[in-house]
Amino acid sequence: MVTPATAAKLFVAPVCGRRTLCREHFEITLRLPSFPETAPGQFVNILCRDPGAIADDGTGGAMMRRPFSIGGLHCVNDGVEIDIMGRVVGPGTAWLDALRVGDEVSLLGPLGRGFTRPAQGERALLIAGGVGLPPIRWLGEILRKTSVSCECIHGAQTRDLLPISLREEPSHDGAFTLCVEEFARDGIAASITTDDGSCGLRGRVTDSLARRLASESSPSSLRVFACGPEPMLRAVARACAERGLHCETAMERVMGCGMGTCQSCVVEVKDSGRAEGRRYALCCRDGPVFDAATVCW
Repeated sequence: MVTPATAAKLFVAPVCGRRTLCREHFEITLRLPSFPETAPGQFVNILCRDPGAIADDGTGGAMMRRPFSIGGLHCVNDGVEIDIMGRVVGPGTAWLDALRVGDEVSLLGPLGRGFTRPAQGERALLIAGGVGLPPIRWLGEILRKTSVSCECIHGAQTRDLLPISLREEPSHDGAFTLCVEEFARDGIAASITTDDGSCGLRGRVTDSLARRLASESSPSSLRVFACGPEPMLRAVARACAERGLHCETAMERVMGCGMGTCQSCVVEVKDSGRAEGRRYALCCRDGPVFDAATVCW
């Protein structure tokens, strides 16, 4: 999957769907007449306040745009629908969570670089932590449409912070089953982890990853794609490096402009062409998806 070289555009889109996923997570669906070609891992920058309001008008929301991974993009009869998932952590996400069908949202996108497509014969292991689920969910959907074999590991702190629908109780030993509706409908088996053991395997996604890799008979054909908190990504990258696995990570940064102007989203990466052997890349422009082997963790 090669990220299309498409210029970002500004849109104002109505909310056509909204649902609460768990205690702190929500999802809204926006409808547009059209949207540029986009790949999983890319994002949009959303103005988390009324598009017609000024920043200090007292109606709530946030001054700067906020980045959100695209959690799904589907063609419908009268245009395109885009899924956006968020976790309420401040005034911006609280404003989004309060939206109802018919309310309008200003968004800029698509932005950044997405995940690459596995080569023929390669398999995908998808890993999501917390609110890192959206691009991983959409990536699995896209890959299955091209017959790429996929499995998924998803982790959260506790059961009521899992933004998924369970078809059955996940295995407590980390086994991969069709327990998650969002993945099972595409034939993707999942392993669920929670820090407190309230759902699935007790532990972190890396605990499930270690069990999965211990049973891997053909590591050269396995590619790992991950999105979540940076400590999780660091641990996943380290585990993959130890086994010689290709790993791509979708990084999280505050990306105010989304286009490399504000320089607020640096990620330190390796660069053999420089005397110091490293440089600062911009998450919004050079990422948010990076080859994990190039990141200075």
